[in-house]
Amino acid sequence: MPVKAVARTSIARNGLGAYVLPCNKLTLQYCNWGGSSRGIRQILTNGQLNKIALSKPQVMFEVLKRQGHPKLVFRYNDDKVTEVDVRNMKNHEIVEKINEYIQRSGNDLFKCNHKVVSDNDSVRGIWSPLHASKGHRFNI
Repeated sequence: MPVKAVARTSIARNGLGAYVLPCNKLTLQYCNWGGSSRGIRQILTNGQLNKIALSKPQVMFEVLKRQGHPKLVFRYNDDKVTEVDVRNMKNHEIVEKINEYIQRSGNDLFKCNHKVVSDNDSVRGIWSPLHASKGHRFNI
């Protein structure tokens, strides 16, 4: 009897084979009248947004003219949404924010206090001398 291989689909791992940018959509919301939207209006008139869009073809850019303060809305592949308030920022500061948040993975920032970060708990559990029964503790 011949041996047949089990059909499996490949596991997608970002960085092996093809790299997919985590940020897939950027929405710029601004007001055409308000003073706090001056930086975004300068980016749109100077053509800086066109340069960014040409350098990042895998990101979809959307420009919305709405009332209120300007903000950048980043949508990531894992259905996370990040909103960045850019009111009263200059155009070069907004470009820095765009570049910074496009390169992020969309996950929340956290401080790593341990040498090893693992999603799996220890097989043996947490050991402490207080977890042992009183008969098995060391007497000093």
